[in-house]
Amino acid sequence: MSREIHLVGYLPDILKEIYEFKQIFKGEEPELSLMFERCDLILDECFIDTLDEYGCGRWEKMLAIAAKDTDTLELRRLRIKAALNGDTPYTMRSLENKLKTLCGEGNFILKYANDIYTLTVGLALAAKNQFDYLKEVLEEIVPANIVIEIFLMYNTHQTLSAFLHSELAVHTHRELTEEVL
Repeated sequence: MSREIHLVGYLPDILKEIYEFKQIFKGEEPELSLMFERCDLILDECFIDTLDEYGCGRWEKMLAIAAKDTDTLELRRLRIKAALNGDTPYTMRSLENKLKTLCGEGNFILKYANDIYTLTVGLALAAKNQFDYLKEVLEEIVPANIVIEIFLMYNTHQTLSAFLHSELAVHTHRELTEEVL
């Protein structure tokens, strides 16, 4: 995000027309714009959701997280969040809060069948890239006597019925069932 900076506008009216001042400020404006841009980058590094490659690398080094070359920036941020939010949840409510942090509000369903010791987690297609990682996280934090069933919530007829046939005709069957619409 570059900012338009006009330093001449800060001068008194009598000095705005002097050629030397215009030229000096014309040379200073790109440097000032670069400084503001770098300040914005530094601010972005303060929050996990806005980390760039460099920021993720620093956090991964501090938390001893091994990133793969194929990992997306979003997945790397997710791993950092999970490491920082590393408490083992002992209740369904705390597990649900942890999943909200990792997947986002409304991107999962969570059900526990107490009588058969089965935890069922459905991930929305918006969280599809996080599926394998969340499976690892759940296997790590859920007690061993509980069976974990994790699945993707594909688009159903009910979801697709909100669209017109002409809108759906441009997509393949795979796109209609497996992609976020």
